[in-house]
This record gives sequence, structure tokens and C-alpha cells, in this order.
Amino acid sequence: MRLIAAVMLLCLGLAIPVLAEDVSWQLGAGVAYSQLPDYPGASQRQHYLLPFPYFTYRSDKITLNRSEALGQLFANGNFTLNLSLAAALPVNSDDNAARQDMPDLLWLTEIGPTADYQLFQSDTSRLQLRLPVRKAIATDIQHWQDAGWRVEPQLRWQQNLVSNVHWTSQFAINWSNKRYHQYLYGVAPVYATAERPQYDASSGYAGWRWSNGVTWQRKRWWLGAFIRYDNLQGASFEHSPLLQREHNVSFGVALAWIFKQQGHYYE
Repeated sequence: MRLIAAVMLLCLGLAIPVLAEDVSWQLGAGVAYSQLPDYPGASQRQHYLLPFPYFTYRSDKITLNRSEALGQLFANGNFTLNLSLAAALPVNSDDNAARQDMPDLLWLTEIGPTADYQLFQSDTSRLQLRLPVRKAIATDIQHWQDAGWRVEPQLRWQQNLVSNVHWTSQFAINWSNKRYHQYLYGVAPVYATAERPQYDASSGYAGWRWSNGVTWQRKRWWLGAFIRYDNLQGASFEHSPLLQREHNVSFGVALAWIFKQQGHYYE
């Protein structure tokens, strides 16, 4: 489960959403390397070198690609309302010094509506305002746990740089409720130690994030890379003993071979 989630998180930072007409899809396989913190604010990070399936799909109502899963609920001019999915890494507490003897963090699966408004669009670029509101569920398939709510306003800029080379830059501000923060940063009395005092989290501001990704595709080859910066200064959980760094940098690169496709993609 941890390896699967790592690949998903890498893919979240790599893609620029697909623009197409009718139904288009691609199927392939690749290999990815990424360096990621265990969770936002963790001092420890993991290195991953993993194979991954490459799959994209686009129709009038459904978008599945390396960055997101969207199902369109409503559209009117520049405004669309979608049902979106997201996921975050699990953490084995035995591998993280700050969480020793605490329960593992399970795979966080998030689902909820996303309101999108197109601020600007040309033949080579577009600017979009997005407002995802998602319910978080922690799971390892056998166990399911309510992990609270997240709201993440985003401003996304997409640009075709040159032929087959595309870039996206996204700025996001995060807010989460008490249950979500408690799941990641809370310390129950039974897990408190001299170095890790009890901590009860509260709802509120959860930091901001700036991510950049670039992709290149030529015939059957696809190459992508991303870098992401997370700033947790002033977060409502800033006094948690599990918040060890207010700044995190993540990055990764992936290469894929597309062995089957239908339709035309502008990524």
C-alpha cells in the first residue's frame, strides 16, 4: 500500500490536465523516482524508485489522468462543478522517529466537490481558480476511519512552452478541521513521552503550497518532473511535537512508454 500511494503522490505533482474532444485515452508503463517527506512537516523523507502504470482517459464528463480523477456534475460557461478524488501517503510509524510507538498513518483517501472557474484561456495557456472541498478517509482497505475535512483554494496556471513541452504552476492555501489535524498531528495521552508531549489539535489554517511541473511527450515517450514547496509557518497545529519542519520540498521525475492510445491529447 505504501508503494502504491507513493506512486500516486508522485503522479499528483507531474501532470497538466488533459484537454481533448470526445473520448481519448492512453495506456502505458513507466518508472518513477521521487523524494518525499513522510507527511507535511515531517523531518524524515523517503526515496522511491518504482514502476507505475500510465493511464489517462478523457470524455465529456470524466477525466482520469496522472494528476486527478474528475467527474463533471455541472457546467455553465466558464464554471464547472466536479466530483474529485485525491490521496496521500501512508506512514509506517516504526520508520519515523517522531511517531515511534504511535499508530501508523493509513492511506488518506479524499473525495468531494471541486468548483472550477476559468479566469483566462488562450491557444497556449489558461488560468483557473479551483475550490476543492473534500472528505478524508483513512484506510488500509481492511479498516476505515473518518479523518475529517479539507478545503484547498487553488490558483493554477498552465502554459504550452514549446511543441510537446508543457508547464503548470499551482498555488494552494489549505484549511482543515480538527479531526484532520488531530489525525496527523495530535498526540493522545497514551502515546505521550518526555520528548513528545500530549497535543490536541484544532481546526484552521494548514499552510500553503507552491508546485511546478513540466511534461514532454513525443510519439510513444512521455517524460515528466515536478518540484513542490510546502510552507507550514503559522499553521493551527504549529505547536504539535509531530510538526518538526515548517518547510518541506518534494521532487520527482518519471519516464513512461505509451503502448496504446486513442484520440488526440494536449497535455
